[in-house]
Amino acid sequence: MKQKHDFESVVAETLLIPLYMRAKESRRENPILRDEMAEELVESMECDFSGLDEAKLSEVGCVVRGWFFDKAVRRFIAAHVHPVVVNVGCGLDTRCQRIGDDGKTVFYELDLPEVIELRRKLIPEQMNDRYISASLLGTDWMDELRTRHPEGDFIFIIEGVLMYFYEKQVKAVIQNIAGRFGGGELWFDVCGTMMSRHGVKPDSLRKHAVQIRSGITDGHIVEKWEPRMILLEQANYMKYFRSRWGFFFGQVLGRMPGLCYKFSSMLGYRMVIMK
Repeated sequence: MKQKHDFESVVAETLLIPLYMRAKESRRENPILRDEMAEELVESMECDFSGLDEAKLSEVGCVVRGWFFDKAVRRFIAAHVHPVVVNVGCGLDTRCQRIGDDGKTVFYELDLPEVIELRRKLIPEQMNDRYISASLLGTDWMDELRTRHPEGDFIFIIEGVLMYFYEKQVKAVIQNIAGRFGGGELWFDVCGTMMSRHGVKPDSLRKHAVQIRSGITDGHIVEKWEPRMILLEQANYMKYFRSRWGFFFGQVLGRMPGLCYKFSSMLGYRMVIMK
């Protein structure tokens, strides 16, 4: 029997978008990202996803973003002895399942209490994939992770989340993480200032109540907010898998990163230890 889920938070409800897009992509013959668990989850839920079929740009963007961050996590795991992967605002993400259990990596999934409650029902917690019920704006969970893993090498992924928070909140999250996890990495996606300043939403959110509250166009601005953050990469979605975006977006805009950054990008940083 399919299960119906009602969300208290409009932000929490957005977890359905990347879940559906990954499931839909996974069914393709040559998918960008294979996610069989996402397929199973979508099949198990009593939810009308049909409106998302019109969101063609988000359909590609969500899976490119998942693929991109998966690659960042795999590189980090390969380069470190005690990797700890923290998915902040995890929703029903299945990165741990996609990457697999190598016997050394510990994953943590953090989200609001109602999301973690749902996640426990649909994706039972595992020894190498642990759940944290908390707000990303808090710091107690950060201190707890630092205490649990004093020798841990931390990588944080904040996927599909920060654009829903105000700039001062985004700054605080970044500063709080950077101040505690020097030597680690932080990867996240953003809407650009063109979207945040003019109230433009991605096509998957145009009928949704949630608002875009912040944007970053130049990834180097984060280095000014927090000197412990060193930009590793700012990536344009549309330079990857160009044929899937169509001619204009893939072949034209995909070759104009500066313009694309005004609308969205994916960012990666190394967090240095300040003396």
